[in-house]
Amino acid sequence: MTHPTASRITMPESQQSLFRQVLDATPAEIAPEDRRSALAEQLRTQTGLDERALDRLVRRFYAHARLDPDLGPMFEAHVTDWEAHYARMVDFWASVGLLAGRYHRNALQAHRPLPLHPAHFARWLDLFDQTLQEEVSPAARAHLMTIAQRIAATLNSRLCSR
Repeated sequence: MTHPTASRITMPESQQSLFRQVLDATPAEIAPEDRRSALAEQLRTQTGLDERALDRLVRRFYAHARLDPDLGPMFEAHVTDWEAHYARMVDFWASVGLLAGRYHRNALQAHRPLPLHPAHFARWLDLFDQTLQEEVSPAARAHLMTIAQRIAATLNSRLCSR
């Protein structure tokens, strides 16, 4: 399987994430124990993301992905409880996108049994970006795509070079 955007799975070094921008702009006088919640609130404010937005995003993404001829069969073969999967993915995106700290699984280990190729990650990014355009603000799209590109690059480098 070859996909024209397979090269998109690397993350440009020059792209500064919204998380980094918020972190750099956070006043130093915020106590360390309050820093995470202050950062999370700033991310929510700047992106408009919340639990409901993430739930809609996750559900719409999988509605697209399950129909995809390359990704759909893989998801259908490995996901047996879709509601639990949706909840786990909302926890994941809340954790990586809004610092919720609720996802405590090993994403690399979860993907290890799958027969993944670089084109799968490129297609995942395409579908994810399409879904972001449909569901979230431009700021949220930029924030989550930066994270998604890093995730795809990491999983690709660790799983597709075996």
